[in-house]
Amino acid sequence: MSSFERLHAALQYHVVNTLRWPALRPLQEQAIGPVLDGHHCLLLAPTAGGKTEAAALPVISQMAEQEWSGPSVLYLCPIKALLNNLEPRLTELTSFVGRTAAVWHGDIRLAEKKAAERDLPDVLLTTPESLEGMLLSQSRNHHRLLGGIRCVIADELHAFAGDDRGWHMLALLERIRDLSGREMQRIGLSATVGEPESLLDWFAGHCDGQRKLVKIPAAPAGTELKLDHAGSVQNAAYLISRLHRGEKRLAFCESRGMVEDLAQQLRSLEVATFVSHSALSVDARHQAESAFAVGQNCVIVSTSTLELGLDVGDLDRVIQIDAPGTVASFLQRMGRTGRRAGANRNTLFISTEIEGFLLAAGVINLFKTGYVEPVVPPPFPAHLLVQQLLAAALQFRNALDTTELFSCLSRVPEFRRILNDHAKELLQHLEAEGQIAGAKTALRLGPESERRFTGKGLAELCVSFDTNRMLEVFQGQHHLGSIEPKTISDRPEETKIIALAGRAWRIIEWDERRHRVYVETSATSGETKWNGNSRGISRSLAQSIKQVLSDSSSIDEHLTTRAQRLLSELKQDLAYTLSDSPAFDSGTGTWEWWTYDGDQRNRILAARIQASGGACRFVDGFHLRIKKLPPSVTDTGDWNAVDLIPIDTLDLRSDAVKFEDLLPESLTQALHLSRIAMEI
Repeated sequence: MSSFERLHAALQYHVVNTLRWPALRPLQEQAIGPVLDGHHCLLLAPTAGGKTEAAALPVISQMAEQEWSGPSVLYLCPIKALLNNLEPRLTELTSFVGRTAAVWHGDIRLAEKKAAERDLPDVLLTTPESLEGMLLSQSRNHHRLLGGIRCVIADELHAFAGDDRGWHMLALLERIRDLSGREMQRIGLSATVGEPESLLDWFAGHCDGQRKLVKIPAAPAGTELKLDHAGSVQNAAYLISRLHRGEKRLAFCESRGMVEDLAQQLRSLEVATFVSHSALSVDARHQAESAFAVGQNCVIVSTSTLELGLDVGDLDRVIQIDAPGTVASFLQRMGRTGRRAGANRNTLFISTEIEGFLLAAGVINLFKTGYVEPVVPPPFPAHLLVQQLLAAALQFRNALDTTELFSCLSRVPEFRRILNDHAKELLQHLEAEGQIAGAKTALRLGPESERRFTGKGLAELCVSFDTNRMLEVFQGQHHLGSIEPKTISDRPEETKIIALAGRAWRIIEWDERRHRVYVETSATSGETKWNGNSRGISRSLAQSIKQVLSDSSSIDEHLTTRAQRLLSELKQDLAYTLSDSPAFDSGTGTWEWWTYDGDQRNRILAARIQASGGACRFVDGFHLRIKKLPPSVTDTGDWNAVDLIPIDTLDLRSDAVKFEDLLPESLTQALHLSRIAMEI
């Protein structure tokens, strides 16, 4: 019996006669057996490899064959837009066996959620945050909604695992396991990542049963890759307007501010331009993406929001402004192209500044070696353990047995380590601060948590990451999106021209009480800046750039004539940076040490220099500028002495994390030090 013949008969019929597929894709064919056999799986394939159907077809087959009832499948995605995009496909697939699918997240109207509760779907598409909201709502019947879950599918699993949201997701699965009384089959979907076996082990965690990696490699040939240098966003827009006319182009930028800048520049050149990023309203983003999906001879300018699986039609070209921070991200983006028969996957890098040019060159060089970054979950998520303690206390009110809760959360490996080593210290601190009460027997919310996390504060407890208070932007009654208050609070009245959805707007009213601004169109170009979290340059990427400056033969074929000239100049100008030793710059009176070790390692090195009596003036992912040499260092060849200073003696902090204010200082320090140390 073939794999296809193992599917439910109705699915076989509809794949052939309704979908009219001549055959299953390789990933879909190979996934059927392991999924039907109940294995925990990671399905790995390039973008557009058919991952959704590879998981859904055998899971829906099990649903029909084994007569699962009620919501039995959780389909988790990192972004709501992807859920909306997938819902029609999963609705069609489930309908083939008389079943249903429904989306549940913050943008879904209350009436639709009540309808879903009345007529329960078989597949529930949601995010971890909305799942938490279901569990915390006292008006929901948790057992009816989630007590029958048998399988969880996590789409874009790498996006969860590389972030704190992954720990949140795993904890939620354990709480649902206690509701259902059964272990769920776990199926992860991901594009190409390094060390995929580790990603599968992280997702399957403590679960019994076999684990299966189903991997379809990208085709080695058929890739068009070029790097050009424009020198500015304005010049990049001009290049895009002249290149590939008549084709559908997707241009990725590394910030929402640059998206808005490039979109305005393109529209000034009369290029049909659409915009997509997370600060746009749902309606504005959906309209742009829908129009782009059916359009031709147009450009959509986007942040990474269109990196994750959203269907924007049949693309001709991907354009990358400057460079993403990882090869994995680049592969996701390039994978948007080449879907038509005979078409090649392609990416054109256009740099707007020298650093962007070098980053692009480094990414291309890493790609040529076959390197893809492994997904490394952030260690020591003590702040999320606290979130889960409080969330569970709120979910169960006064009926929560502390021992049972610890047993549940300890199934998440990192939580177990923290509880084993720090449970007493953590609980004593939380009780002393009024965050919890009754920690020894029946855990419940303390008065401080009641004040902060109930009522309007409930939403804060559902989300594992910080969200800034934003100003909502309206043109009349039409919601355009959101901006940060600092965008306009620091500007004199006459300069309050902002950019949003690729257009310029003049602010005509600011309603501070309702956190709204009202705008009208402006003929003067605008600018908007949002806060963004950057992880900086990794060591692998920095080292790749150093290699390119030493020997660029691996990427020469991918450079335009203009890029070749620039790289030749940079190789001459930066040749002095390739030394492994610091050098004295008489012009500035400082020492320069070009390590090419990445941001985190260089930050640690700078702190060690400071701790040993030296002084650093500047640090980035490539080099340090040192004002004062440590007295313990006798000559420039003895810098390894700095490495002898233990990292835990240094005053270092990684990026702020949500709920860290609830931790005792010792655990806060352990959290930040563990996250800095992971980069070494």
